[in-house]
Amino acid sequence: MKRYFFIFLATFFLFLASKTGMVQASGGCVPVYGGGVQCPRAAEVLLDKKVRNPATGIFVDNLGLSDPKYRPTGIVTFRLYIKNTGDETIDRVTVTDKIPQFIDYMSGPGNYDNSSRTLTFTVDNLYGGTTRTFDIKGRIVHEAVLPAEKSVVCPVNIADADTSSQKDHDESQFCIEKPPVVPSVPKAGPEHWILSLGGLTTALSVGLYFRKKAFLA
Repeated sequence: MKRYFFIFLATFFLFLASKTGMVQASGGCVPVYGGGVQCPRAAEVLLDKKVRNPATGIFVDNLGLSDPKYRPTGIVTFRLYIKNTGDETIDRVTVTDKIPQFIDYMSGPGNYDNSSRTLTFTVDNLYGGTTRTFDIKGRIVHEAVLPAEKSVVCPVNIADADTSSQKDHDESQFCIEKPPVVPSVPKAGPEHWILSLGGLTTALSVGLYFRKKAFLA
């Protein structure tokens, strides 16, 4: 009787070992109750870039000509979402962000190269289903630096994510509007009142003179 029991145990363990080997060989796929198998999703990087709406403070994908606009010397904030949509861990993601024209870089993660206007940083151990968030700030240039022939310009901020085996790309547009030009109003000082009074007196004198001549005639 004991011999049959040991034979059963040996057979059972051999069965488990074979199942384990099948799971490992199939890339972690496991059988599902009721039939079929379930496999882990491969790691996949997703980059989402947004810009802060200057009127609401909410981060949006893009700001067009009909949306609220930034003004010269204002601060614009971009937000980067780096997500792993798979189940497996991504060891490293290299992110590059191209700071657009008419923006001076202020702050952000990683290292900024002024000559190429590019910010570079890395995200390590991005676990499956997780998201990392990063903010980048820049100051808009003075009005005098903006194109003289345009009242509104709409730069585009470009970002890329690279895992060596995968890449993703996203962009965010925003618009900069020059302040309206207010026409200057002539000052109405005392000297202007004196000149106006003198002109009025002269006009009245001339009018009375011609009226008198017409009466005598």
